Amino acid sequence: MKIILSIDGGGIRGIVPAAILGYLEEKIQDITGDERLKIGSLFDFVAGTSTGSIVGSLMLIPKESKDGEILKPKFKMSEIVKMYVELGDNVFKKNPWHSIKTLWGLTGPKYLASNIETPLLTFMDHYKLSDLIKPCMFSGYDIKERRVNFYTNSDENKKYVDYYLKDVIRGSTSIPSYFPPAHFKEGTNENTIIDGGVFANNPSLAAYIEVSKTLYDGKIKKFDPNELMVISLGTGQFKQKSFSYNKISHWGKAQWMIPMIDVLLTSHSEVTDYEMKKLFSSYDSLHNYKRLNPPLIQASSSALDASRENVTKLLLDAKTYTEINKEMLNTLAREICDINYLIPHYE
Repeated sequence: MKIILSIDGGGIRGIVPAAILGYLEEKIQDITGDERLKIGSLFDFVAGTSTGSIVGSLMLIPKESKDGEILKPKFKMSEIVKMYVELGDNVFKKNPWHSIKTLWGLTGPKYLASNIETPLLTFMDHYKLSDLIKPCMFSGYDIKERRVNFYTNSDENKKYVDYYLKDVIRGSTSIPSYFPPAHFKEGTNENTIIDGGVFANNPSLAAYIEVSKTLYDGKIKKFDPNELMVISLGTGQFKQKSFSYNKISHWGKAQWMIPMIDVLLTSHSEVTDYEMKKLFSSYDSLHNYKRLNPPLIQASSSALDASRENVTKLLLDAKTYTEINKEMLNTLAREICDINYLIPHYE
């Protein structure tokens, strides 16, 4: 059986799935008795959109190894969680002069490109997609070519293997109006990329389809949910803002712009979750589809609220979720061990 990991978009809320993966990693270390084991090595395919692409890619960056050694992840999940705290401090930091110049985001991107590009370079250096230890897929939308891009490192075309990770993730996280589009070239290929969340905020279904081309030596394999486990991580459930008929019936373009972005992002994730449940249910394999999406009780639902106070609340909500769902998560950790033929020792 193959294990697919999929991580949603959601800005700073990406720290929530990172924390849940951290819990699973610690539990797997307890089960195996190996404190050096990192969870990134236990998935067969990793997909991420926007903030999910940051978490997913950091999990797969290789640790330096000697020739002939099996590549292992460089970072523990606890380290990635700490990186998110640092990312929040930098990515959504306002520059007074830039704010004035753009009329606080009305006539230009709200944040400087360097806010995200500098930390991405720091964490991802000059690794390429081909350097990552596992097959993966990160989404981005080419606004110039009006084309969906799934940046993969293991499909038969090998089109994106030489792309720099920092460029791909920069594109996948380019939220329209908040950051300028990512613009980079690889050979003759020009990329003008905005956030993959505009079409695949929950990339689990796209990942499920993509594995047929990446995990089986280029041979298209029948989609069989009995042979695949999909672990789909959301960035937090929260009460959606409602709009009454009387309020919206006379709205025009200006009023619809912001609410429509929110509706598109949240509805896509919900539809994908619905489709995945139906797909796995049709094969009597719903147990192989795991959707983990904690409710946000204390934290703000804003993807951009990277204040220390809100980051702390996001981590508390993730901790509350793991404590309430400890039995389910512990069982999942054991399943991951069993699928990877790791010998568990139960106390």
